[in-house]
Amino acid sequence: MATNPNYTAVLTEEEFYDGQQVTELPVVEYEFVGSMYMFELADGSSLSLGTGLVESVQPVDEATS
Repeated sequence: MATNPNYTAVLTEEEFYDGQQVTELPVVEYEFVGSMYMFELADGSSLSLGTGLVESVQPVDEATS
């Protein structure tokens, strides 16, 4: 079940998401644990990435979504 994202994770390398290679992921919730980001993605899947692969995590601007 798809959920509206609350954040956008900007990546330093492409990841496979929703049938394509992307550098931005739609994130519903995330947690930073040690040197890892644990993401709950908008498509209901989850993904863990090291800090070297995540450039930033930014809130979604409600005015543009």
